[in-house]
Amino acid sequence: MALLLFGSLLIVFGLLAACLLLIAPLGILEITPGIGLWLLFPVFSIGGYFLLTLTPRFAKLRLLAWFLSSLLLLLAAAAAAELMLYASTLMQPTGSTLILWYVLVIAGGLGIVATGAFDLKKLIPKLRRSKPEPPPPPPAPVSAKPKH
Repeated sequence: MALLLFGSLLIVFGLLAACLLLIAPLGILEITPGIGLWLLFPVFSIGGYFLLTLTPRFAKLRLLAWFLSSLLLLLAAAAAAELMLYASTLMQPTGSTLILWYVLVIAGGLGIVATGAFDLKKLIPKLRRSKPEPPPPPPAPVSAKPKH
């Protein structure tokens, strides 16, 4: 239980660090992300996910792990959208966009690997559709020749 709580908390902290990295170029909050924030994002995300997979009942927690991994993909999509807005000059960054590229690559890579490890049909039984059984093969034709 402790591994589950600590692992989930680390993943949330990693996601929070990534959100702070995404907010920095927008200028909404006056933050200057230091090297610590750059390192804490992948370390907390990977470490928390690793601790989550070590829990004894991981098979029952796969939906939680899939959800947290999907949040990484959402962060990567947000970084891509922000980069697109800057590239189209609809917005002007207050700082370097290197942070956004960093979040895009790290969150996208981790999210793809982590969510790709799960088969969604096995995670959610309602998505599994029962396949209809194929019809039985037709009976073999009977020969009309009498046997002597």
